[in-house]
Amino acid sequence: MKKYLLFITLIFLLNKITAQPFADVVSASYQTFSSPYKSEQNSRQQKNKTDDYVLNFFLPKVFKNGNTLLIRLNTETINSTTSPDSSYSYRLSAISLPLGFKFVTKNKKWETILIGIPKIACDFRSKINDKDYQLGGIFLQQYVRNDNLKFKLGLYYNREAFGNFFMPLVGLDWKVNDRLYFYGIIPSNYWAEYTIMKYKLYTGLNFKSFTRSFRLSGANNYDYVRYNEEELKIFVNWFVYKKIMLFAEAGYTLGKNPWQYTYNTKNTTDVNPVYTPMKSYALFNVGIAYRIRFDFDKKEL
Repeated sequence: MKKYLLFITLIFLLNKITAQPFADVVSASYQTFSSPYKSEQNSRQQKNKTDDYVLNFFLPKVFKNGNTLLIRLNTETINSTTSPDSSYSYRLSAISLPLGFKFVTKNKKWETILIGIPKIACDFRSKINDKDYQLGGIFLQQYVRNDNLKFKLGLYYNREAFGNFFMPLVGLDWKVNDRLYFYGIIPSNYWAEYTIMKYKLYTGLNFKSFTRSFRLSGANNYDYVRYNEEELKIFVNWFVYKKIMLFAEAGYTLGKNPWQYTYNTKNTTDVNPVYTPMKSYALFNVGIAYRIRFDFDKKEL
């Protein structure tokens, strides 16, 4: 009985420490898109097909006073290929280990989250060196007005391959009613969620803005590739068995990315055909997660 109550308490706290009303203990996803581009070296228009594989783990350690140790492991692999002849392809990868802590005041109204993010992001075609390392962090202050309303304000920083990158964070979690829920952080990730079937089926809109960079190896003069993703997607989340969830997303992204830049500059280069400016494109994403939702588990009490 004590173990059961401890598990329910953990579920509740997981809900409180994330930027959304759920926590994915394990998740894996596959995203793909295809977009035309025209290389300066080849006037014939081709397509860039990119496949993005993501695997994440999350393990919190909750203390009696509500303070929580946050441990994550995030991995990503991006494989880009020219088509229709598939004559050129290139792969970029990243692994990060975000470590943080959430501090809670005695009245549970204020929550402060501090996270450090060591990261390696490169093509892994040569021995890892200091050019491949990145270091960042997140500061997030949250005010819990009540169970249905939370305000968030913070700052994200990362030492990217192109230099220092700062992003202010603003959030509002608002449970309008049993069907409609707004939550997340702008501009990084924000959801408008509608419940079709409680505890089973959810849908809605998701806006995502994500900037990241990858260092290339010495064979490519230590140039770097920068992604600026601004995506608007329709999503469907389906709990197929207890906390096991399948999800699918379809949307559109703006901007011209990825771009390759010359080492230690902000000058673009057209050396690699898969890292040249592309037109905006449609994208599709599917995945699976072991997701814990607070409203989901209230049914089991």
